[in-house]
Amino acid sequence: MAPFKMQGDGIHLSDLDTAEVDSTRYQTVFQTFGEDMGDTPDDWYRFYLDPRTKLVDVAQLSPAQQKAFYINLYNAGMLQAVLERYPIKSVKSIGLIPFSIFKKDYTQQGERSLSLDDIEKGILLQKFPDPRIHFAVNCASVSCPPLRAEPYRGAQLEAQLEEQTRLFAASDQAARGDASKRRTAYSELFKWYASDFGVSQPALFLNRYRSQPLPTEYDVIWIDYDWSLNQSK
Repeated sequence: MAPFKMQGDGIHLSDLDTAEVDSTRYQTVFQTFGEDMGDTPDDWYRFYLDPRTKLVDVAQLSPAQQKAFYINLYNAGMLQAVLERYPIKSVKSIGLIPFSIFKKDYTQQGERSLSLDDIEKGILLQKFPDPRIHFAVNCASVSCPPLRAEPYRGAQLEAQLEEQTRLFAASDQAARGDASKRRTAYSELFKWYASDFGVSQPALFLNRYRSQPLPTEYDVIWIDYDWSLNQSK
């Protein structure tokens, strides 16, 4: 599963009229691809911004449904923030201060305004301490784990999180080994959120999800996080 592409030559975004589904009206955005996008010209996406989100009574949902709800809410909030300011080079450029996108209130749940940090760090990681969440929430950046092509659902959440983690663990975004120097470069996610992963060495976590284990005796260095907006190659 490739990362979702937000920007690039041949990618076109356009606002559409609202659409009604099951008696609810949605604001919609349409994404298409030009002929210079390789084998993707027939692909397209329609994004629906759901006005009912702020009306959901999360307390009535099961723990798995709540967890899925907040992951989806985070990803929708990030997507909306990017689309409202597209084209941009990086989410870092949204707002007057770098990374203020994560601090600004972008969405609501009930009467409460929420920032992306509120959702990820204040709700998800506090109420549902699961390191796999880091591979499910998407920051629309090159080094970020890929955005799943379907919403998270309570009934399928465990399988979805397992697949997301395995996909990331197998990628060179997660780890890049150098046998000649006996060292492995890891995603900075494992540095920033070391306590969430609960291991002294990233390989100890990643090897649970990899078919080819990483050496645990190698030195650890970090891959500089690329905050460029996801774009086509």
